[in-house]
Amino acid sequence: MSEKLDTELAVKLEAIQSLAAVALSALPLGVNAIFKGADGLLAISKPPRPSRLKFFAEELSFSLAVSPEGEDSVCQIWAEIGHVPYTVESVDRRNSVLAVLRATQGLTRARFVVENGQKILLIADSRIAGTVTPERLVYEVVQLLQEARPYLRLLAAEMSG
Repeated sequence: MSEKLDTELAVKLEAIQSLAAVALSALPLGVNAIFKGADGLLAISKPPRPSRLKFFAEELSFSLAVSPEGEDSVCQIWAEIGHVPYTVESVDRRNSVLAVLRATQGLTRARFVVENGQKILLIADSRIAGTVTPERLVYEVVQLLQEARPYLRLLAAEMSG
């Protein structure tokens, strides 16, 4: 019985020591840096675990993923915009949507991609040095929306007919 208590105490002390060491060297901690382990104790994820978020903007459902990659992180944001109209539906609408998509080719952050089945996706990805903060994620989202907003509105008008 005493041996079990000693083992539990040693595990708790080790967790506290590791938290104290991180506090001195790596604060602020990134998203999902501390989690509750299977033993019920707080632990530090090494490397940081990927984060996934969803949000709505411009009447679209966006997904955001942050994945650690060495000392940096990769931030990816994407949303399904709709579908390119088929020629049978409307030649003019199809040509207008394709013209808007061609006009997006010079954008620096936002990429409009047409997948199989004529599905239009808005995609952005960036490499972020160091720890990803919530402020930095908001910055990435705002930059994407500012660049894509005029095209999103044109596409919405053309696809709705």
